[in-house]
Amino acid sequence: MREAIILAATRMEIAPLLEESTVKRETRSTVGRPVIGIEHGGRSATVVITGPGMVNTAQALTMAMERFRPDLVIQTGIAGVFDKAGLRPGDIGVAESEHYIHTGLDRGESFGLPAPLPFDLIEADPGTRMGRFPVDPILADHALAVIRNGFADEPCRVIKGPFITVSTITATDATADRLFSAYTPCMEAMEGAASAQIAALYKVKFLEIRAGSNRVGKRDKTQWEIPLAAKRASRAVSLVLEKRRMP
Repeated sequence: MREAIILAATRMEIAPLLEESTVKRETRSTVGRPVIGIEHGGRSATVVITGPGMVNTAQALTMAMERFRPDLVIQTGIAGVFDKAGLRPGDIGVAESEHYIHTGLDRGESFGLPAPLPFDLIEADPGTRMGRFPVDPILADHALAVIRNGFADEPCRVIKGPFITVSTITATDATADRLFSAYTPCMEAMEGAASAQIAALYKVKFLEIRAGSNRVGKRDKTQWEIPLAAKRASRAVSLVLEKRRMP
């Protein structure tokens, strides 16, 4: 079994996992991305700190794919949670799908779903015309069960649902409501669709596991739970590594 690649936009988001793992090596890629080989729960994995956003993530994961030839990619980190999905900061989400919402053909509407592109972003996958990218459903269900069991004694909701990837961080309640009406997402972040697309191109299984650091909408930093989210996201990934099986 080859190693998994674990992606996080910043070191802070994966620091709790690194602290609980045996670090076997740490190097930097040609453009300076930290590449950290770890041993955790009897499993080997490679953590890549990608930098924020889709382009940084796509570059970093492509480098790692070519170098390590993994059999699994796990995107993790913190995220915004949607009130209407029933989530609060600190809760955990497992992606059932990834959707880059800034993909498609403009309909000329002030806000609404774009029409599909006239071409596939991944050959023979028409869902990619709308920026939708696959998450392995069997692994997502397995991860959900493992994480729920691991957090059973804590006041933490763990759900599986759609994630959206944005290039513009949502900062108003009105936009959050419109996004939920259009996509019914549970979490918003800036990297997942890029890592999902790269994994699909390489035909490698993909998971995304995040914890909420803030609600999507009006920005109120007094309500943010960034350290808690980083701790819970890291613990969720560690549970999956310890209980990992490949269908």
